[in-house]
Amino acid sequence: MPAAHAYTSDNHDEHLDMETVGAHLAALMAEDAPDRILIAQSLSLLKASALLHFAHEEALMKEANYPNLFHHRRSHNYIANEISVFISAFVSGREATTNDIWPHLKATLDAHIIRHDNDLASFLNTKP
Repeated sequence: MPAAHAYTSDNHDEHLDMETVGAHLAALMAEDAPDRILIAQSLSLLKASALLHFAHEEALMKEANYPNLFHHRRSHNYIANEISVFISAFVSGREATTNDIWPHLKATLDAHIIRHDNDLASFLNTKP
């Protein structure tokens, strides 16, 4: 089983990657004349970063026989769906909805980290 400190370090780096993409997305959307192509690319990158992180974390949970895998995975699915909803809103031109993409997703991710990722880190720290 991977060491807990490796999970914490990798997890932190992956969260920072998503946060960097999200901050870039928010900056793009705040421009006077937002570049729709760059926004679409950032949305795709945010989704890819999240899905990569979720896959990594779920594999680790499965390997460690994490008892809350189902609930943690359900939270991942919710976040991935939220990103997909925002991508659909953006593609269809519902700008009022897409202007709040990053603040909403950041709040959702922060809540996920507090509720699920911190519990996972604690679980892994108790494993021999």
